[in-house]
Amino acid sequence: MKKVNYNTYNPVRTITLRGKLMIAFVKLNYFFRKLSGKKQWKSVWPQHHEDPLKMTIKEKIYLGYKYYYRAMVNAEKGSNLDKYFAQQTLQPDIPGNFIPAQTITLSAGGDLMPYEWVNKNSCANLWDDVGDFFFNSDIVFANLETPADFSKPYSATPEVMLNDMYFNADEELMEIFLGNKKFKGYDVLSVANNHSLDTGVDGLINTMNYLSSQNIAYTGAAKSEKERDDFPIIERNGIKTAFIAATFSLNSLELPADKPWLCNHICLNEPEPDISLIIRQAKLARTRGADIIVAALHMGCAYQAYPGKTVVHNIHRICDEAGIEIIIAGHPHHAQPMEFYQSCKSGKQHFIAYSLGDFIAYDIFKWCHLPLMLKLHLAKGTINGKPVTILQKLEVKAAYMFAETRERRIVKLQLVDYLTLRTDPIKYISGKKELEKFEELQSFFENFVLLPHQQHVLV
Repeated sequence: MKKVNYNTYNPVRTITLRGKLMIAFVKLNYFFRKLSGKKQWKSVWPQHHEDPLKMTIKEKIYLGYKYYYRAMVNAEKGSNLDKYFAQQTLQPDIPGNFIPAQTITLSAGGDLMPYEWVNKNSCANLWDDVGDFFFNSDIVFANLETPADFSKPYSATPEVMLNDMYFNADEELMEIFLGNKKFKGYDVLSVANNHSLDTGVDGLINTMNYLSSQNIAYTGAAKSEKERDDFPIIERNGIKTAFIAATFSLNSLELPADKPWLCNHICLNEPEPDISLIIRQAKLARTRGADIIVAALHMGCAYQAYPGKTVVHNIHRICDEAGIEIIIAGHPHHAQPMEFYQSCKSGKQHFIAYSLGDFIAYDIFKWCHLPLMLKLHLAKGTINGKPVTILQKLEVKAAYMFAETRERRIVKLQLVDYLTLRTDPIKYISGKKELEKFEELQSFFENFVLLPHQQHVLV
């Protein structure tokens, strides 16, 4: 495994000549900024919330700094979060007197995003190596981070993004996301994220209508006030799993004043947000018979190895006050640590994934090319005769987004099992640059995401 000097490391990689020139120009500006004596960030900025609607110029410069210029690997100063996550064993706490009766599996993936390299030609074999693992579960879930409004033009992220992007998927892209017609697809998708309103109110409603037409449940958004609390509760093998969702931001857009129910927008990256909606929906899920609750929370900050102290505090607070057993967070674009959190308030153990990364995408930020997939084994049974549902087993599959290039174009994208590559990378990866990239990703993964003593969960 390659040693990486993270004091100087920049994980950006471009393919086209135009992209290389654009990145060179951006890096040059940050270099001159450094020479002028202006602030250089060495750890996570505590006040940064990453909401475009509220960001100052300085915050935008900081976001660009950790994306284009220098990898942010140090935890927030004084937080000790690096040590906290390193202490995690990722072992679920299963009471000795727990008697299981029924079990199901839940697959969870990260953010499905439109990028210009993700297309029908390049992604014909995208799922071949990992599709059986991910889609072969009782419930399959991910975050759809784009409208799917076929009445409006397709819109995807270009190779180098220097301004706000507004997404929109077409039918071809949705077919790729859903498994290329080779696998069963998704049972439920979150549609609460910072791109929810990219094509407007009608676009979000059209997205929900499309998912319904595909028999895919959605959560985090609603077509009416009445529907807001009609979030999905999916029953498999006698276990009822509820899915709720919320997003920290809607980019530079705002919900219509007369339609606050359209999307669950809560300022989750800011100190002490109002989480009453999450608490209320969690209580409602219990009254509707849910055995276990999954919350998809779009929050956190991008391009930094660790979540900030505010994000960790807010998620712990949601666990404590709403009693939600499983939290799948997202937005940072690359994988971040996971934890089993023991609530002092409820005494329950909660599972938290701070970011599974960009699931289907191809960003210039190399850390984005190693997403995680989870398979959660849920068991319903009794403890001293009392019914209980717990997370009994955690399985994690890391997948390397392999890219084959030809004439400065990506001609093939494929998710390749990380463990297979780690054993024999040369068998699958040709070319010095591609091999170096994988070794850099391996260093990032094993130093910040899943440390060696946590890798018993890898499959």
